[in-house]
Amino acid sequence: MTTSDYLLYTGLFVAILATQLGTRRPDAKRLLLPVAVVGGIGAKYLTAMPAGATAHLLELAGLAAGLLFGLAAAALIKVRRDDADGRLVTIAGWPYAAVWTLALALRLGFAYGSTHWFTASIASFSAAHHVPSTAYGTAFVIMVLTMIVVRTVAVVLRGRASGASIDFKDLRIAR
Repeated sequence: MTTSDYLLYTGLFVAILATQLGTRRPDAKRLLLPVAVVGGIGAKYLTAMPAGATAHLLELAGLAAGLLFGLAAAALIKVRRDDADGRLVTIAGWPYAAVWTLALALRLGFAYGSTHWFTASIASFSAAHHVPSTAYGTAFVIMVLTMIVVRTVAVVLRGRASGASIDFKDLRIAR
């Protein structure tokens, strides 16, 4: 991973926490923005998915980890309807931040470790199982994208279940 990759992941982490911690009143645009940003970043890494059984198993592991982290994040964010105006309100505290921090630490720790601490082990495993080096990055991108999509869908569904208004009809994806 390059320095710009480390900065990109750290910046995304800071942006997510800065816009979601505390009490928020997100609209449709604010809910979908993290999905769009990670989707755009993911497009850089997911244009050519690595082939091979082990590469696909790593991608599935990324999907599973993203699902688990996303469900944990969704469970740790409170979602309610504001009685005054009927809008969606989310409340996220330190446990929510801890889930995101753990996900980031896993990603950055693996990236750093694979180039500094356990390089030979990763190289040996990759050679023995025919895993292209890009499969690891792809798995982590899938993890982050899945985590954000699961959290966003959960917030929308829980918001709707509480009777909160979330207006998607005026949302313009492209102008």
